[in-house]
Amino acid sequence: MVIEIHSDLNQLHIALGFPNAPDLIRGGIGIGKIVIASPLNPPPGSEYNNVVNTAVHEFVHIVVNKINENTPRWLNEGIACYEAKDNNENWIRQTVKKGLVNNMLPTFNDLDTGNDFETFFKRNGYQYSYTIVESIVEKFGYDKLYNLIKSPNSFVDIFGITKEQLQYKWIEYIKINYLIGSSI
Repeated sequence: MVIEIHSDLNQLHIALGFPNAPDLIRGGIGIGKIVIASPLNPPPGSEYNNVVNTAVHEFVHIVVNKINENTPRWLNEGIACYEAKDNNENWIRQTVKKGLVNNMLPTFNDLDTGNDFETFFKRNGYQYSYTIVESIVEKFGYDKLYNLIKSPNSFVDIFGITKEQLQYKWIEYIKINYLIGSSI
């Protein structure tokens, strides 16, 4: 596996094919390689460990895509964020609390933006997807998560409940773990 590291943020964005990307972008997948910012010169709002963990995040995407390249964005990003722990815990917690308090939570479908990264980001997709995957792992385990990657529309077969019921279980999970308190 090739990991390409860029100390210049503009060069990173160009290497990723997004020359006008937001400055907070730490990395992505290129053709046959992982492309990340230099951990020694992290993008604004990031620290050394965030950037190092971004390499793990991108590697997880490669693994998920080997299992099923048609995994919904929320599931793919959620697994990568959950496994890499590359985002600030406070950022996740504050976003989820705000969504709960304002009753403005996205649905799984809202977070399935395909290749539209900007919309995913604007919908706080990284934060919410992290908590969705966290809730699946906590409530059902890794085997069910793996089965969901293989067959992302088979909610009843995998969990014994519908997609909407799984979403309801996720909301209950975040109410307990993010609104009331508890650490990530």
